This record gives sequence, C-alpha cells and structure tokens, in this order.
Amino acid sequence: MKYDPQIFGIHEGIDKEKYIIGHYYVETETEDILLRSASIAVEQSTGTWTPVPEETKEIREAHLARVIGVHEVPDYQEMIPKDVKTRRFFVQIAFPAENINGQIPELLTTLYGNISMAGKIRLLDVILPKSFVRNFKGPRFGIEGVRRLLDIKDRPIICGMFKPCIGAPPKTLGKLFYEMALGGIDIIKDDELLADPKVAPVEARLEECLKAADKAHRETGRKVLYAINITDSPKAMYEKAIKAKRAGANCLMVNTYTVGFGALADLAEDPEIDIPLMTHPAMAGNFFLSPDYGMSSSLILGKFPRLAGSDMIIYPSPYGKVPLIKERAVRISQELRSPFYRLKDTLPGPAAGIYPGIVPKMMDDFGADIIIGAGGGIHGHPGGARAGVTAFHQAIEASISGIDLKDAATKHKELHAAIEKWGVYGDKALYDLTR
Repeated sequence: MKYDPQIFGIHEGIDKEKYIIGHYYVETETEDILLRSASIAVEQSTGTWTPVPEETKEIREAHLARVIGVHEVPDYQEMIPKDVKTRRFFVQIAFPAENINGQIPELLTTLYGNISMAGKIRLLDVILPKSFVRNFKGPRFGIEGVRRLLDIKDRPIICGMFKPCIGAPPKTLGKLFYEMALGGIDIIKDDELLADPKVAPVEARLEECLKAADKAHRETGRKVLYAINITDSPKAMYEKAIKAKRAGANCLMVNTYTVGFGALADLAEDPEIDIPLMTHPAMAGNFFLSPDYGMSSSLILGKFPRLAGSDMIIYPSPYGKVPLIKERAVRISQELRSPFYRLKDTLPGPAAGIYPGIVPKMMDDFGADIIIGAGGGIHGHPGGARAGVTAFHQAIEASISGIDLKDAATKHKELHAAIEKWGVYGDKALYDLTR
C-alpha cells in the first residue's frame, strides 16, 4: 500500500501511557501531506529514506512512530484553490516512550532532531504520559517552597540584578547587594554574562555577597536569596554548585539554554544541591522566535525547564526592552503554574526593562505569583539602588490596594522619582530597539 497502515492511526488506537505525542505545524508545497507526515514519523523513529533489511516487522511494531492526526488550516475538503501554493497543517505524531527511556536530550532529539533541518516544521507542544514524567523530580521547591524560604505569602517577589552586567569586582558587587537588601529586595541574581570572569570569580563574589546578606539580615531581619551564576561545562558547573552550596549559597542560576536541560536536571535531582535553581533564557530565542521553525515558547520557556527542575525562570515580558507577544508570555506562566501530574510549579519571571510604572499592568496580566525582576529599573533610580527597590515595593502595595500609581506617588518619594524618570506603562515609549 502507498499509505502504510502501520504508520497511520488515530488517538484512540494507541495506549497514551506508552506514547509521547508531538504537535507540529507543517508548511509545505507538497500535494501529499500524508506521505510527508509519514516520512517525519519514520525519520524520527525506526527508519530512513529507504527500507533496510534489519528494520523488521517486530522492530516497527515496537518502535515505529505513528501519525495520528493531520489537519489542514484552512480545512479544505472538496478542492484546493488554484492560487494556493503553500499549504499549512497541524500534524500529530505519537512516539513510543520506550524509544527515549526517560531523559530530556533524547526527548528533544526524537521530537525535533533531524526534522529541525527539513523545512518549515515547528514543534508546538508535546503531550507527555505520566509514565515518562515519573522519571523526573521536577522543581525541588516550586512557588510555595520559594515563598516559604523568603517568608512571603501573597505578593510578587522582587528580584534585583547586578548592573553593570560584568566588570565590577567582588567588593563592588557586595556593596550593590547590601544596598538592594536594605531596600527590601527578595532575590538578587547575577547577570547571565557574569559567570566566572577573572574580575569576579564565583568563589570571591559569593563570599562578598554572603557577607553583605548577613549584614543586611542583622539590620533588617529580612532574608535574601542570591542566585549565583554557575554556568559552565556540565562537570565544572556541578563542581561549582557543590562548592557554592558548602560555602553557604542559598540559590543557583544557570544559563540553561547554553548548557542543556540534561545538565540542569542533574543539579535539580542531586540530593546535596538542596537549594532553589533559577533558569536564565540566554540563547532561548534560537529555539522559539521563528514562526515557522523551532519550538514554541511555551515548551522552551515553560514545560521543558519545569520538567528539568527549574524552580524559577526569567524570560521576556510583553512590556520591556525584549518584548514578547502578551498572549505568549502569559501562556508561558500558565505552563509553569498549571497542574502537571505530581510536579511542583515553577515561579515565572517575565522581565527585561522592567520599572515601577509597569507593576500594575504586570500584576493585572500575571497575578501575584510572579517574580518582578529589574536591573536598570533599580540601579538607575535617581535615589540609588536602595530607593529603586523601595519604589517597586510601593508600586506593588499600591497595585494590591487598588490605588492608582500616580496617586500613590504623591505619598512616596521613591515611587514619585521613578515615575518622574520613567513614567507609567503606556504613557510613553522608553525603548528604541532600532539603536
């Protein structure tokens, strides 16, 4: 038969606990999408472009992927209009979970390996069976655990970032840490560019920042998490994580998309590294920004880092200097916080170019279970970093109380100065991305 009945089927014909289902957008000029879909299924499972002797019936029965859904958009039924050259399809392919055996690198290879180089094919979503997810511990702390560590019940968590991004020595970072801590910061993270440079190596800046944290704690009684960037080769990163934890580190940050989900999962599942993990999105745009290729932002910034064990993730917001369509940014937060079998949720941090005037809009779109992260919006405050953090607290308090931000600013000099400098979101454009 032209259409192999072993390849084609429907959802009801498979045991969903034994299959991982990929949802694809396929754009093509082919006249036979069924054969195109079958070629994807075969390429990503048992076969190649031509039959080979050892691809037996038994191997195909156990390991061949199945095409279980092919839908065209628009859904032509009688005739393809003559002026239509390119056709668009939603294709669902089921892959035997046994082919992958519970690891993320091979999951990505199976879902999108060779076909990532085979034309306009985009992975939109993946449905993972409970039997597969059982191989992963997921986030160790989740939103509730992070809130418990910080003793914060129901407001957004404020995260400060060091600015300048790189170049400041450890003692300067310690001073910046102390100033942000006095302002009431909850988490301070390294910049993604600040991993282990000679000017501020991991051990030296950890020592200075922990001293600053202890000093601020004695004065304010507030605890601050320091998400120190340990990004490196997997082996070196693991060694840094262990050393940092033993030296007193209370949080770690990883540029997950440069080291890989597997490396993140190793940290998340190690019993000795029992502190929260934060994912930074550097390089993630390579995977999701094209509308025709790659994977959806919901997978890359949502489901996959959560599966790998990230407790927190920073990603582009709809408002700042690296804008993401609002619906996509909100959907990522839903992927991170919605029930996912037994896995804990992950704290979303829509960020990049955030300032106090954005806070009401941010809370309206995302709610209170978010990280409000800022670098320039803190350090660039006319009153300094301490006042910058205070202004964010004032903006959050006003938003929770339903008070207009400009009205609140008449009673708070820090918030007033922030609004004077940057305005309220929607009043004026702050960013020129064409510079």
